[in-house]
Amino acid sequence: MGFLSYVLLGGMAYAIGLTLRRYKLEPAEKPAAPYTLKHPLILRYLALFFVAMLLVSAVIVRFILGHDGVDILFMIVNSLVTTFVFSFGLCPDHKKLDVPMS
Repeated sequence: MGFLSYVLLGGMAYAIGLTLRRYKLEPAEKPAAPYTLKHPLILRYLALFFVAMLLVSAVIVRFILGHDGVDILFMIVNSLVTTFVFSFGLCPDHKKLDVPMS
């Protein structure tokens, strides 16, 4: 896979996380604890995405890279990095800047 393929895969992971946050987490009722990376719902989404990326990585290894066997190291590293990028779109750890317009 080339650099552009990894950029597209990362962009897709970020967009999925951002969409999930915008349409699933923000309209829901406010939780007792704020959504951070330690929140159980966020951890569940990250685990599900990691498993899904393991499956996608297996497909990439088999059909795009053309390996006959299973490249476990590639699959794990690819899934971890993509899940890391997904977490930036999913976790709403952002602060609004209260800068007065002058």
